[in-house]
Amino acid sequence: MRRSAGAKANVRALSLKWGHQGWLVLLLLGLAEVPPAYAQAVPPAGGGSRGAAAALAAEARQALSQNEYAKAAAALEGLLKVTPETAEVHANLALAYYHLGRLDGAAQQARQALKLKPSLTYPRFVLALSLAESGRCREALPYLREDYPHATDPPLQRSIGTEAVRCAMSLNQPDQAVDWIRSLTASYPDDPEVLYLASHVYSELSTQASQRLLATAPDSYQAHQFNAEVLAFEGKLDEAISEYHKVLSLKPNLPGIHYQLGQLLLAAAKNPSAVDEARREFEEELKVDPHNAAAEYELGEMARQSRQWNEAIAHFQRAASIDPDFAEALIGLGKSLISAGRAPEAVEPLKRAVEVAPENPNAHYQLSFAYRRLGQGAEAAKELAAYREAQTNLRRKQQSIRAGILGNMVQPQSSDPPE
Repeated sequence: MRRSAGAKANVRALSLKWGHQGWLVLLLLGLAEVPPAYAQAVPPAGGGSRGAAAALAAEARQALSQNEYAKAAAALEGLLKVTPETAEVHANLALAYYHLGRLDGAAQQARQALKLKPSLTYPRFVLALSLAESGRCREALPYLREDYPHATDPPLQRSIGTEAVRCAMSLNQPDQAVDWIRSLTASYPDDPEVLYLASHVYSELSTQASQRLLATAPDSYQAHQFNAEVLAFEGKLDEAISEYHKVLSLKPNLPGIHYQLGQLLLAAAKNPSAVDEARREFEEELKVDPHNAAAEYELGEMARQSRQWNEAIAHFQRAASIDPDFAEALIGLGKSLISAGRAPEAVEPLKRAVEVAPENPNAHYQLSFAYRRLGQGAEAAKELAAYREAQTNLRRKQQSIRAGILGNMVQPQSSDPPE
């Protein structure tokens, strides 16, 4: 189990935040003066050990406040020899050890602090994270589960949650890992660490389920469907098509399969008849599932490209009626209406497309084009400006994704407007 730099930074941030309010103050209050029982047992020679204890307490406080954890640990270790039963000393030493990567020592000191004073809260967090990051997940999970709702500081709570996910997966407890992911994504929906973990958890669960499917039911239609999806993803289109045909031989009326075949036939497009074959597959899909908006859209797009405007309009209208938020169907409908000389009718579906997909540059461009056809210059100019803004934002997003995957390798982008 790797040590989380994020968790370490979060604990440091909290120790600074609470340095003059929380349990560092308890350390000072408890150690500014040597406990009476010890004072009675130590002769006051030369200022005695009481003075040494106060000096060590001050040194530990200053070192912790400056993030000098090695120095703080040395002072706290000396302080323990003077006041071994002071919970706050053990708690602060646990924190210092944690930052130094001495996780076993941190866990031991945190346990001792809680034994001496169970009401202390923060040593529980240090204990949970130390156990988790050192790979002692079976011990850590009960603490992580109990402490998560009590960690009011978001960075600390996120660290506890992410360590819980890692521990659950390492212990082969996928259901618990998913529960943690759901909680984390609800609280931190845009956090990169949480999103990274979520992608890996769901990917791992998908892998486990697919392996079990192929091992236990290799001749099932589900296994052939899974193989087809993998082959299509790998670009092995002919093999994927063959697997989908096997699916249909086992389950002729399975929704979605004819649609996938149509898509693959269009992608492969090895001969002029491929488009006609794909069209037949989309039509077959609608016989199996009359509510497949995507199949209606594909038929509409085929008709539009063949300049069969009325047929295209009918398909796009059905697709949009099935799925009112289907932006591409609404755009196709608007384009087809304009091409058919029915520009006034194109405005409403295109306005709806802009409403449901404001980030789609094509929606704004087509609406601008419709307004120009109607002589509404101001509205056309407004939508053209929105198109340019959406196009710029889309390019930035694409470049950010590309840079994140490949590094700073930016490909040139076309500024041509859509069709």
